[in-house]
Amino acid sequence: PSLVDRLCLDQAKCHDGLSLLAPFSNLVSLSIQDAGISSLETLPPLENLNTLKLSDNKIRGGLESLVGSPELEKLYLAGNQIPSFEALQPLGKLSKLAWLDLEGNPVTKLEGYSAHIFEMLPNLLVLDGKDRDGEELEENEDDDEDEDDDEEGD
Repeated sequence: PSLVDRLCLDQAKCHDGLSLLAPFSNLVSLSIQDAGISSLETLPPLENLNTLKLSDNKIRGGLESLVGSPELEKLYLAGNQIPSFEALQPLGKLSKLAWLDLEGNPVTKLEGYSAHIFEMLPNLLVLDGKDRDGEELEENEDDDEDEDDDEEGD
């Protein structure tokens, strides 16, 4: 497992048994979407993780365990049950977090939602597919296969 750097467990119904991911210490990308997760308490520290997809689960809070992934740049929490700004406070400790997707969570209906999130997370560049000015942004797929295309002329 320590050689695996990408793992997709979408629809695996892991519920809250995330401690089983501990041997996968070199993951850079993890997707556990629509898997019945309601808590991240058992998520082990994944120090190399930079993309985490947890959309369409039942997560309400408990985001403190994400602090064990200091390299996290992209976090997908769309379609969960996050109710408040307070529940998102632990994300402030993720200094590299640049892309956050919270669409479909109750918190998105709160007054001043976007402004508050960008203020709370000063390094954040994209929220729900939009920049600080509300401009829609296209996301590049995380597949590294075409990475060299971005560096033409180097």
